[in-house]
Amino acid sequence: MKTMKNRMGIGSPERNETDTYERGMKIVPECIAATENEIPVKQYNIAILRNLLRFERAEGRLQVTNKRVIFRAAGTSVRGRTSLQQEYAIDEVAGIEARNNYKFNFLYLLFALAIMYLAYSIIFQSGMTRQIMNPRHVQLSRERERDAIQYRNAAERAVPVAEAKLRPAQEAVTNAERDARDGIQRTRRIERGRDWMGNMLYDTQRYRDTSESAMAEAQANLATAIREKEYVEREIEQAKANLENALLAETEAVRRRDRTEKTWATLMTLFGLAIGIGCLIPFFAMYKKFGLKLFFLCFSIAGFQLSHVASRAEIFYLFLGISVITTIVCVFIFCFRPNLVINILNKMGSTAAIDIRRENQVSMAFEKGLGFMEVIPTEESESAIRELGAIINDIQKLGDLGLAKWVVK
Repeated sequence: MKTMKNRMGIGSPERNETDTYERGMKIVPECIAATENEIPVKQYNIAILRNLLRFERAEGRLQVTNKRVIFRAAGTSVRGRTSLQQEYAIDEVAGIEARNNYKFNFLYLLFALAIMYLAYSIIFQSGMTRQIMNPRHVQLSRERERDAIQYRNAAERAVPVAEAKLRPAQEAVTNAERDARDGIQRTRRIERGRDWMGNMLYDTQRYRDTSESAMAEAQANLATAIREKEYVEREIEQAKANLENALLAETEAVRRRDRTEKTWATLMTLFGLAIGIGCLIPFFAMYKKFGLKLFFLCFSIAGFQLSHVASRAEIFYLFLGISVITTIVCVFIFCFRPNLVINILNKMGSTAAIDIRRENQVSMAFEKGLGFMEVIPTEESESAIRELGAIINDIQKLGDLGLAKWVVK
């Protein structure tokens, strides 16, 4: 990595060869030169300094010697190593102002919104979410139900169509029976004279033809009419049988569709409940990592929503409310970041000798901090706050006796 930085021209080769954060190193004499007869007393790894948007990070240390109070932060940025140093003569220190609290950070509100956007993008923009209550097997059951309904409608329409053919067929048989008994009804023209212009006039006469050939024709017509009537009757019976089968198929399709939807709704209710509770637990069980907790909580809300949509049970409004309130609390906790302020005052009463605080973009010039948007306390910060004033006071008033009390062997 160091070789790659040297090739790319990030930082400087001589600085890239040393530890970026100067971990385990004493400020005096390993990082800066000691003055004459200067003795290091105690050093604290006091703060972590970050600028997330500028990809800067440094680790701050505070050291007290018998002559100076020194704050030094070493770290890295996009362009290479960074360092920051403040020091002041210990005899000129008048007091210490220290705060280890939490401050709202607007940048982390943007991060929280980005985390939620990412989570809901995964939830709602994936094909799984849009189809989770409408999977392929449920769609197939609904399609089969629609097909069964269409088949039943067609069967219902076929019955009256078939029945409408029966009356003409019956009339044809009746007429054919009469023809077979009385002879085939025919028509003929009979001359009845001429008109005044000499044209022949005719009358139409109906009669029954009882000749042997006509009676044979009548018998054939009767047989044909009877066959057609029987065919119509079979068609009606088949249409009614088809309708009965269609009704049974529709009933079965409706039952299967209802069973499929209920089974899938039950599974999705349980699945959503498992997701909701499972993604709610990390908020209470996981140590810190509120960004990750917020990400999980978005899935918890989605899980309870899924259970509510699947079951329509009002109880899931309660779970949704708990999840939403927990998410809001998590957002606030995520946005309130640890904030360390150590202000070492000088006897002149002017600007602080050493001012360890975050940069505040809306503050006045005299409140300007270290140039980092976050100053995060470490495990040793609280010890430094408790001991720093006593160390400086003992050295100022007791001299070598005070030095002997605090110096680390």
